[in-house]
Amino acid sequence: MGRVRTFDLEERLDRAVDAFWEHGFEGSALTALCKTMGLFPGSLYGTYGDKRRLYVLAIDRYMSTVSAEAVEILGRDASGLGALRAYFSKLIDGMVDGKRQWGCLITNTIVELAQRDAEVKAKVDLHLARLETALAGAIARARQAGEIPAAIRAGTPLEDAAFLVCVVQGLNVLAKTRPSRQRLEMVAATALAALGVERNAG
Repeated sequence: MGRVRTFDLEERLDRAVDAFWEHGFEGSALTALCKTMGLFPGSLYGTYGDKRRLYVLAIDRYMSTVSAEAVEILGRDASGLGALRAYFSKLIDGMVDGKRQWGCLITNTIVELAQRDAEVKAKVDLHLARLETALAGAIARARQAGEIPAAIRAGTPLEDAAFLVCVVQGLNVLAKTRPSRQRLEMVAATALAALGVERNAG
């Protein structure tokens, strides 16, 4: 009979998520991961597989928790503009005072691994598609309610959402430079203004 596990698999995986989030794939040595997760190498390999497999599992965990929460915020408010503002507010709070000071695990993965790992790229593409769809839904609700007036050069909600995805990825990279809240809020306000939102409205 195999040895019975006496640790919480998801709690230890969350520790790996934080380690990869802060240090990246290459910057996270196996010995450091074992120490962070409180596991011997044999237990880590036997439970999660090698370092790459652990990283893939960490991406899945991140998408089902951190990313899912962001998407949920975009769909929570009946006001599309309110949802967009809540999303950027949560994003900026994390960049100033939380773990998003390390950027975004998905954004970091795009830079580090997506071009040379097809499985990882597929997961990144799925994340970006989900975010784009959620942003497009909020934009569509805001337009329908008149919260975002028709602009002269406005694109479709999906086109405008693709633009916001690019803005978000840029903010995730910028977060690593420890920008001020004021600077981050200025970027978010400028992005929403490009959709037709008045800077001082609401």
